Amino acid sequence: MQTFNPVYIEDTLKESNYLEVTSMIRAAAKNFSGKAKESPIWEDSAFNLTKNVVVYCAAVYGYFTLTDCYKTMLKADSDEVIENLKTILSKKNAAAIYDEEEKFNISCAIQYFTEYALFEDKFKSGVLVSATTFLNQFQDYNAAKIFCPPKAQLTIKSMDDIIDEGKILLFHVKNEALARSMGTFIKLHYERSVLNRLKYPNRKKDRMAAIIADEFQDLVSVGQGGSIGDDKVCAKGREANFFLLAASQSINSIHNAIGNEKAAKELIQNFRTRIACHSSDIDTIRNFKELMGQEDVEKTSHSVSENSQKTTRNFILGGFDSKDANINESISTSNHKEHLVTGKEFSKLKSFEAFAQVYDGIETKFYKLFLKPSFLKKRHTKHKKVLKMLKEKEPSLLFSRIKKLLQKQGSTVASIALLFLSANSYAFPNVCSVVNAKEFNSCLNFRYTLTTCGSWPFVRPCYRFTYMVPQTFIEVSPNAGSSYFSTLPGAAVQLASAKALPPFGTEHDDDTQSYHARTLSVPFAQIPFNMLPCGGTRMPKLCFDGMSEHVAEHWSTGISDKYQPKFLAWSLAPKACLIKGAATSATGGTDVSFASDSPMCSIKLPTLPSFPPSNHSACNGWGTFYPRMGSYNGPASLTGALMIASRMKSISSEVFRATPSSFGEQWQMISPGSSSCFREGQNIGI
Repeated sequence: MQTFNPVYIEDTLKESNYLEVTSMIRAAAKNFSGKAKESPIWEDSAFNLTKNVVVYCAAVYGYFTLTDCYKTMLKADSDEVIENLKTILSKKNAAAIYDEEEKFNISCAIQYFTEYALFEDKFKSGVLVSATTFLNQFQDYNAAKIFCPPKAQLTIKSMDDIIDEGKILLFHVKNEALARSMGTFIKLHYERSVLNRLKYPNRKKDRMAAIIADEFQDLVSVGQGGSIGDDKVCAKGREANFFLLAASQSINSIHNAIGNEKAAKELIQNFRTRIACHSSDIDTIRNFKELMGQEDVEKTSHSVSENSQKTTRNFILGGFDSKDANINESISTSNHKEHLVTGKEFSKLKSFEAFAQVYDGIETKFYKLFLKPSFLKKRHTKHKKVLKMLKEKEPSLLFSRIKKLLQKQGSTVASIALLFLSANSYAFPNVCSVVNAKEFNSCLNFRYTLTTCGSWPFVRPCYRFTYMVPQTFIEVSPNAGSSYFSTLPGAAVQLASAKALPPFGTEHDDDTQSYHARTLSVPFAQIPFNMLPCGGTRMPKLCFDGMSEHVAEHWSTGISDKYQPKFLAWSLAPKACLIKGAATSATGGTDVSFASDSPMCSIKLPTLPSFPPSNHSACNGWGTFYPRMGSYNGPASLTGALMIASRMKSISSEVFRATPSSFGEQWQMISPGSSSCFREGQNIGI
């Protein structure tokens, strides 16, 4: 197994290397957490904290890892950090160990930590959350083993050796969120080493360096005038014998990943050769149309006109007769400029067909390409024959993946809750949305063990099967009455009465986020899963189990939870509540009471002075659970959406009494991006 330390660079305190390390950490953090919606002050403050923590670790430890950075951030407001830096500068041999640049950087760090200690606790908490969300992932054993090794166990000491010796680096991490962020981290290290070929002329350039990246939108990063980014390496990498081969869903997906249209265009214009397959993305089509230009097309117009005078009506044959009539015919031709490629042609591209802008080193030409699939034994097979082979292939069955797994194995049942974020769509999500998720097989978690059935003396061998069944969708959206499930008959009636409520989805400067939420059984889940001997799905319903719009006053104020026993108990020690939640964030899990399924649908409830006592924990890894309202205070929008979804599920089970609840249930995020299964209150990056 190879190990790599992505934050260790020799002479970190020299030549502004610590800034490059900081930029790489924050770029990976943005890729892990997604595009930030909160105020830029949190990202800027997190960058400053990370920068000075890197300086501290480099000065105090010499060799340091992401784990060291994480631990230092947790104690950044303590006197210990400042004293350690002052001790280093006061040593007798400090002048021999550190040059003027290094001592200046250490002095600036001392000044920063002195200032940081004076900040308000609320501000420091927000900065700390923004800075440590990504670093916290390396508290996991497997992640730390690969990316935070001791110096003696470090196998990849420098990217320079991999590039200059022509080695191939394959990167694979099962955790999808961590794979994206660490893929970005390692890519930036690779790009830094490529650019250092220009900085250090003694390095060899005869070996070509290359990055081949699929789903490039998951790894893209731009420097925007900073130290390093894809835009910089694409612009200067040719001189260092480097090229980048990137595959993305569309140009628009790159725009969304970067979050800055001008920066995205600056990056895209560096790709001299581009190949575009079938696409309905307007930005992708427009990009190719404009580059390919227009040509003069001759158009012909033909018109015929008839004039007559002194007409008389023909009563025998009908119509009119005229002795003085003439017919004029006009034909005209003119040139018009038209695009060489249109959106219609893009949308009609078949499989293995593409438009290409090809740069051969001298000039750029445009082609329509006919691609050859890798399974062809003969490369000269004609394109028409390739398409015919595809048409003759058997169509895939809707539940082929389920059937292959479950025809051989059965299981007993547990619950799984699925989270949706966002709003409107034309087709409502159903069990197919779960099955098509990449993590479906791992979340299904089917197992079988040998056991015995019956009672003595009639004992016989048998198998015990277990698996997870998708039971409940939890939807979180900003606007009242706006839902993925508006085409379900019962849900449509419920939503129609809720649209009169004002929008609830807001994000304020004080990091308060608010959403509406709803729960309902997974549509059509009984079709594939009831074929199993254990069944396990919920009874089919066409309506919501619970809607936040039906407890509108409580959802806005939390008034009906003010007498909850657990809420009152933990409110006496709020810091202890947060510590308890942080301690359980690695594994998740919370106290829930068993609730059975019900055919009831959500209806508007009057404002109750108090909801029934709840057994749900008051604190978990997502924050403070009570009161169960639609607002969440914190800088992380995803965590806020998860907490609000958890509150809605609790109200649906304990107030509306329509949603089942059981021990051991797991969650999975389906939209806008799918995730692995996790428990309630668990940090989904772990």
